[in-house]
Amino acid sequence: MLFVLVVLSVFLGYSFAKDKLSEKDSTADSEPKTEILRFVLVADSEDENELLAKALSEARSRTASFVIGLGDWTTIGTLDQLKAVNKVFDESGLEYYLTAGDHDLWGSRNSGDLALANYRQIFGDPNREFSRNGIHFLILDNSDIYSGIKDAEISNIKNQISNKGKLTFVFAHKTPFHPQSAHVMGEDNAQVASQAKKLMSVLEEKKVDGFFSGDLHFFAQFNSPGNVVKMTTIGAVSSERNFQGPRFAIVKVFSDNSWEVEDVEIR
Repeated sequence: MLFVLVVLSVFLGYSFAKDKLSEKDSTADSEPKTEILRFVLVADSEDENELLAKALSEARSRTASFVIGLGDWTTIGTLDQLKAVNKVFDESGLEYYLTAGDHDLWGSRNSGDLALANYRQIFGDPNREFSRNGIHFLILDNSDIYSGIKDAEISNIKNQISNKGKLTFVFAHKTPFHPQSAHVMGEDNAQVASQAKKLMSVLEEKKVDGFFSGDLHFFAQFNSPGNVVKMTTIGAVSSERNFQGPRFAIVKVFSDNSWEVEDVEIR
């Protein structure tokens, strides 16, 4: 009997020690993740520049590295309106990358000029591509509701994201897909709707990690049709036509390549 108790105690001690060792090894292998990048998304201020300035000030106080803007900075896209927005971004002290929204094209189109003429004069090219911390950022212009993104441009997008980094994020004014809203790219134009499907197909084929857009005036997160791409629509900075109230978003990227989006109300 004594022998059995001794053997049992040794066995239990060994098991306990083994469990503790496994726990230690597991702890050593799972180092805590750290934040490696933080950037801000703003969209749809539509001439409410005081709210835009508040959003950018909050972004700066939260130590954002840069800002990506997803369009509709004005109501009709006059040069004076676009210059006023440019002033707000410049005075924020933040690095920023912007694309256009459909509202920002109206002034040029109504004057008989190219739709992007006024926007380009103030902000330059609405398409951007850059990398940070090994993360690939691709900003696309799909602001023109009548021409969208031509097939040749979609083929070029496919090539642009063929050599992706550890993460690839794509941004545009309009989303090519939404599971509940019809207010998407190509809503009122069959040709542009066809382009939207092709764009969505490319994003899924290339396994883009995240797609972000504005225009809907509502913060929401959902998956692409094939459950491949995580998609986010950013709430509007403006107070008009905004059921959620003025807001922006902060994206945080971590050392394990995970990332999260925080919806932030402007106060």
